Amino acid sequence: MISHTSLQDSMDGDEKETDVEIEEQQQTDAFYSLYRRHRSLQLGDEGDRRNESSETCSKDTVSEEDFSLCLLASNLSVVAESELRAFIAKRLSKGALLSRMGTIATVDLSIAEQAVACYYCLVQPDQPPNPESNRPESKTVVTDYILCFLGSTEKSLELFRIELDKYAQGLQLYLDAEVGAVELHIQPYLSSWYDDAVLYIQRVLQLFQNRLAVLLRAALSHTPVEVKGTDNKIKQDVVRFLSAASLQGLIQENMLASLCKVMTEEPQKVIVIDCSEPTPVFQNAVSNKFCEDWIPSFLNSLESGNPFLIRQILENFKLKAIQDMNSLKRYIRQAETNNYALFKCFVFLKNCGNGDVLLQNVKVEHVEMPEAQNVVKVLEEFMYEEGVITPTN
Repeated sequence: MISHTSLQDSMDGDEKETDVEIEEQQQTDAFYSLYRRHRSLQLGDEGDRRNESSETCSKDTVSEEDFSLCLLASNLSVVAESELRAFIAKRLSKGALLSRMGTIATVDLSIAEQAVACYYCLVQPDQPPNPESNRPESKTVVTDYILCFLGSTEKSLELFRIELDKYAQGLQLYLDAEVGAVELHIQPYLSSWYDDAVLYIQRVLQLFQNRLAVLLRAALSHTPVEVKGTDNKIKQDVVRFLSAASLQGLIQENMLASLCKVMTEEPQKVIVIDCSEPTPVFQNAVSNKFCEDWIPSFLNSLESGNPFLIRQILENFKLKAIQDMNSLKRYIRQAETNNYALFKCFVFLKNCGNGDVLLQNVKVEHVEMPEAQNVVKVLEEFMYEEGVITPTN
């Protein structure tokens, strides 16, 4: 028998670990604030030497020695916003903000009895800085923006860091627009951050229920999915879910690129989902036992109405898939010189419930390793004979 972490342990263990932090976060007040920063840089100093900003922004400006910070939009109370602005100004003075990649920290604000999580990110517009004159000694005024999303706990928001980074960068479209876009576009965009970047995972699970297993396998296998018969919101929800459920960031980038290339070159049947009916209709749907075994955990989390719990289960699902892939790769290395290890590969692939996807992944990874490729070829033939995979997989 092959000893490996049981599926139920993987499902339950991490859930228990996160219950304390997220079980009471079912209803989250979603707050936001957007600030504009002006900095004056001396030309010829390559941006290393910064001077006092020559521009202020009335009474809503917090000034440090090298920048001014202006409030553009917020749904916080006046007191809480002032506290947040002081926190951001302190971080800016220490150079603690990165462009395109946000930071999550816990802050004490006058909006709740306990501290809340704050995601903050530096957003830089595409427009280049404009010098005040053509003289070599003149200053260049640099304008950028600091975006803040607040709610829930630090650990919960960390689960959606990638979505928040993408959502923050989506703000650039409106920042580059003409004056007056704040009320027309920016505030509606900011007020939707929690609904678009977090609650999508709950909507997808609510819509597809047991058929979520098809999307889970599609994400693991890079199978294309087309959604029709519905609005763009649902389509974007599905795109976000497929990205969140994929193993991107958890496997080597070169392997991921090779896998994506192979999947685009090989003929595949696109999974088509028609959402024009109350119950979505699938075409070319493919699932497997591994993905189906996770559905009860997802459905149980749906009853809690807690998107952070759903996301934690999704992360556990991906972790288990990675663990199984690493186990298979270890058996394959052993099987190059050991027939018993080859038998262990057979048993593992047959029992893990995800043999079709795992074999597809390791086949790409070992394409330039003749000995390992021979093992993979034998395994593939065995899987066909056992009916675990078919030529259409």
